[in-house]
Amino acid sequence: MHLRLPAALAALALGLALASAAVAVADDDPDASDADTVVEITEATIDPESPDLVRVDLSYTCAPADGPRSLNTSVEQTDPEDPATIAFGSTRTFPAQIECDGAEHSRTVVVQSKTSDWLTGVDAVVITTLTDLGAAPPASADAQQLVLDLPSDD
Repeated sequence: MHLRLPAALAALALGLALASAAVAVADDDPDASDADTVVEITEATIDPESPDLVRVDLSYTCAPADGPRSLNTSVEQTDPEDPATIAFGSTRTFPAQIECDGAEHSRTVVVQSKTSDWLTGVDAVVITTLTDLGAAPPASADAQQLVLDLPSDD
């Protein structure tokens, strides 16, 4: 199944709506700040050794909870020279690898394109969602339109 840009934008709108709802819940309950679930995309780069892989750097915070957790990241990129060619992929982090202790954590996830190699210098839609069903708010999402490039040689 190929996702089209409108589908990606709809997913982006859903992610932003979840994030807005999460902020609204936190504002209603002064104690909810101790349990905030927050996720942020900090960078996405193409793996120079394998152009079908994108490394997405994330930071997240979630409070300890007994409920299940899920960290999902997806990337979609349309070839500007051939709109019928869409690179896309997603990954899910194993729940036991998600540390929820109220501190900020960073993680790099790898998303493999299931269709074609990622293109350098071309926009991609990157969406990540962290759900922590035992916390309040229960989910947070970040979605960004980023230009995919190779990592810098810093």
